[in-house]
Amino acid sequence: EKSIAALRLLNEIGYGVEGSGLILNLVHNPVGAFLPPKQDAIEAQFRKELARRYGVAFNHLYTITNMPVSRFLEFLIETGNLEGYMKRLADAFNPAAAAGVMCRNTLSVGWDGALYDCDFNQMLHLPVAGGAPAHISDFDPAALHRRRIITANHCYGCTAGAGSSCGGALA
Repeated sequence: EKSIAALRLLNEIGYGVEGSGLILNLVHNPVGAFLPPKQDAIEAQFRKELARRYGVAFNHLYTITNMPVSRFLEFLIETGNLEGYMKRLADAFNPAAAAGVMCRNTLSVGWDGALYDCDFNQMLHLPVAGGAPAHISDFDPAALHRRRIITANHCYGCTAGAGSSCGGALA
């Protein structure tokens, strides 16, 4: 109820309303150990249902894969779903999605200035690889461009199916 009320308020002041120039994008990730559905299809479904049921409009819907880190990792372990979910992610590996992952063109900067290849590596305390500047005070674009990106099993979350990033599907 609170989320719908907030979306309606944003619509009332112009966000998500066609022609207003005020963008309202929504993010969806599945509940449980599942990959998200195709972004275009679920966006159309959300657009129809939110408008019909609640009179809510938005610009775009981004789908994001649940990453096997932090609380979701704990959930997977507690429910006995970790092995199956990791297999699902690995089996759904998509080279086209891998080409567009954020770690190839974006850095995450910690509160202390430490550099990470992505937010998830930051959560897991996996800093950029040796040889690349480890701190923002030593920022060197050329050295960072040449670095080897640190990868681990959680990276399958960004490369599975249509891929996943802060901007939704990648492929």
